[in-house]
Amino acid sequence: MRRFLFACLTLPALNLAMAGDTPAQGVWQGTVGKANIVACFNQPSPTQESDRSGSYYYTRYKTPIMLSKPNGKTLWQELDAKGNTTGTWSLNALQGGKLVGTWTEPKTGKTLPLALTLLEAAGDREHPSCASDAYNLALEDFPATKVSKPVTFEDKQYRNLQVGDTITVELMAPGDGVAKINAQLRAVLAKNKKDLEDFYATRREYLGRNGFTTEDEVYADPTYWSPRWVTVKFYRWAAGYGASGISIKFRTWDVKTGQETDVWNWFGASASDGDDKAALPDRLRQALFKGVKIDAECKGTDYDGRGRFHLSLKPEGVSFWEDPNGSGCENDFLMPYSKVGPFLTVKGRAALSDLLPKN
Repeated sequence: MRRFLFACLTLPALNLAMAGDTPAQGVWQGTVGKANIVACFNQPSPTQESDRSGSYYYTRYKTPIMLSKPNGKTLWQELDAKGNTTGTWSLNALQGGKLVGTWTEPKTGKTLPLALTLLEAAGDREHPSCASDAYNLALEDFPATKVSKPVTFEDKQYRNLQVGDTITVELMAPGDGVAKINAQLRAVLAKNKKDLEDFYATRREYLGRNGFTTEDEVYADPTYWSPRWVTVKFYRWAAGYGASGISIKFRTWDVKTGQETDVWNWFGASASDGDDKAALPDRLRQALFKGVKIDAECKGTDYDGRGRFHLSLKPEGVSFWEDPNGSGCENDFLMPYSKVGPFLTVKGRAALSDLLPKN
């Protein structure tokens, strides 16, 4: 599991711009109008200076909404995912253990009363209120499966299934083989809350850091689908990790039998390290790199032919390609089916017999 560590803040407590800020820290429950809500206000940190962050959700919907109060402002801004202001909060000074105020719709000026009662007092700044159990446990019920609308690919249809930050494909086609493939694809989805520990941890980290939620960027879709084979691409970009957080994996199945196969076996190699990549067999590497000029800055690196390649089936041939790292050294080759024969094993020739030239 990825472990998210909040910055260790050791500087003295800040002098807040407004005396009314301090009591707002912590987790609160109450109402906006007649709707029940839970709200949190993070402890300010030296890196935020006097900017403040928080979040709230309606208990009926359990979708966190960002709250922000920039330095020098008196109102809390309610922000959507695009940063647009969807409401403002005006909170009075704490009285009798309660916070009251007004919610205002920015376009129409419509107002609703706000009333909050402290649920959990703020702890130290290493444990932001919006990352606390008091705010998050109700948000961490096991989510329902999201089902997308059907998508057409190669005159066939599929749809995505998603649970939290786990996503897969369901092939919408007849046949026992497809049914077996779909069963294996569904196994990718989270089955319990433990499977979503990273998902919840990411959300808590960002709520505690600045009041908004974020999650890994994930998608899955077929990249090749013939009467014999189907390949599904799984993509994940881990939140907060930059390019190093990107992972891509291709999985290929026999449509008729439903059996998954390592396509590198067709070329006398084998994928390893838990992904779909392999080093190029010598003869194949020599053929692909024949006549290829390696730039000086790429020599002596994995990008001069010694790295590990993805293998992707395409209608016009077999693609061998490397993950880019920003240097421009990565290589991408497409070998037409008319030329792959000499590099295939017996198993490979049988697997691609429908696509190879007839003697």
